[in-house]
Amino acid sequence: MPANQPLTQPTSVSLKINRTSVMLYANRYVRLPDGSGASSQSYLGSFPVTTTELPAAFESLLRAATAGRPERYQALMERIETDVLTPARQREAEETARRNLQGIENALRWAAQNLEAIPNLPAYRDLIDRPELQRLLANLLGASARLASCMQSAMPVDTATPSTESNPVAEERLQALLTNLENTCVEIGALLPESAQVFKRGHIFERETVALVKRLWFRTSDVIARLGSRAQFRRPAGWSALRPSVLEEERELAALGLPIAGGHQ
Repeated sequence: MPANQPLTQPTSVSLKINRTSVMLYANRYVRLPDGSGASSQSYLGSFPVTTTELPAAFESLLRAATAGRPERYQALMERIETDVLTPARQREAEETARRNLQGIENALRWAAQNLEAIPNLPAYRDLIDRPELQRLLANLLGASARLASCMQSAMPVDTATPSTESNPVAEERLQALLTNLENTCVEIGALLPESAQVFKRGHIFERETVALVKRLWFRTSDVIARLGSRAQFRRPAGWSALRPSVLEEERELAALGLPIAGGHQ
C-alpha cells in the first residue's frame, strides 16, 4: 500500500439507547497520511424500548454487523437483554397486573353498589320472594362464597377478643346447633336412597315436603355464607378434595346404606 494512502480501521458496531429507541450503528475511522483522522457513523436499524422480545430483523442486522466477532455479538446481546428487554417485560407485567387489579376492583365496586340499591327498588319486598329471584339470589350467595374462599389469604385472621373469650355459652350453643344440623343431614340422606325402601322409585312427595326442600336450598346457602364471613370457617380452594379427611366417610356412607369403596357392605 502506498505511504500516502489513507488507512481505514476495521468497522466497529455500537448501540445507542435513548428514551424511546435502541439504535444500531456501524462506526468507521480513517487515519490520513498527515496523521489526522476522521470518523463516520452509519445507521443500521432500531427497535422501540417497549419491545419485550428482540425483533428477528434487528437480530439479523446485529449478527451480520458483528460477523467474525462473536464476543462483540454476545456483549451487545447481553446489554440489550439487561438494559432493554428485561425492564420492558417487567413494565409490561406491572401494567398487566395493574389493569387486572383495576378490573376486579371495578367489578366488585359495581356489584356492591348494585346490591345496596336493590332493597330501594320499587316493589322489592313484594317481588323478592319470587322463585326466579330467589334462584338468582342463591347463585349470588354461592358466587360470593367462592370469592371469599379464594381471597381468604388476603383477609385478616380472626383473633380472640374479650367478648368471644367471655361468652363460652354462645359457642357451646353454636356447636350444639351444628351437631344437630349434621345429624339431621345424615338422617335425611339415609331416607332418600331407593335401597332404603322408604320412598320407592316414582314416589310423589307432598307439596309441603317440596316447599320445605326449596326453603332448604336458601337456608343452607345462607348459613354457609354467614359461616364463611369468619376466616376460620371459609372453604379453601379445592375444598371438596378434603372430604375424606374432614368427614368420617365410611361411617357416613354406612349410615346412608351406600357401598364403601375398598370395604364391605
